[in-house]
Amino acid sequence: MDVVTQEILDIKEEFVELLTHDSYVIQVQKLGQVTRSRLERVLQIFSPSYQITEDRRKVDFQGNADDPLVKRMAERLGRAIASEEIRNKMDVEDELERVFDREMSKKDEIIAEQEGIIAEKEEMIAEKEEMIAEKDKLLVEEKKRAEEEKKRAEEEKKRAEEEKKRAEEEKKRAEEEIQKNLDCNGKIEELKKQITPEHER
Repeated sequence: MDVVTQEILDIKEEFVELLTHDSYVIQVQKLGQVTRSRLERVLQIFSPSYQITEDRRKVDFQGNADDPLVKRMAERLGRAIASEEIRNKMDVEDELERVFDREMSKKDEIIAEQEGIIAEKEEMIAEKEEMIAEKDKLLVEEKKRAEEEKKRAEEEKKRAEEEKKRAEEEKKRAEEEIQKNLDCNGKIEELKKQITPEHER
């Protein structure tokens, strides 16, 4: 929300979105030369629109200097830049900032390089895992086929044993029938002998 106009803003800023608490955010770099409140008039002195040289520490402030606070700030900042000691400190700070930015840039490059290596390794690991999964799948299928073959062989063996048992039972019954027939024939012969007169034998 714009505090001055009470307008609801639909613009998203990454830094603001990362904040975990309610806050007022002033983007100095976006302050124009037209101000709408005393706070903007005070902060206007830091607006980059007044920067006239490559030295970002120097500005040609053309804003409203009638405000006592703005006038006081401009005078104090002017005295600060006029002091050689403060300028030297600012130079040191600028150099430290450049060194920091350079080191951070190097670290970002190293991190990006390491992330690239990690991504390649993760891709290799993913490929190996896929190969292992494929091999595991083949092994499972082979095991399943082997178990099915074993089951079929056991069923065939069982059927063969049952056929053998039936054949043996049939053989036994046939032998018993033959023996019965032989016994009957023997008895018939005995009866024939008993019936036939002795002189006809």
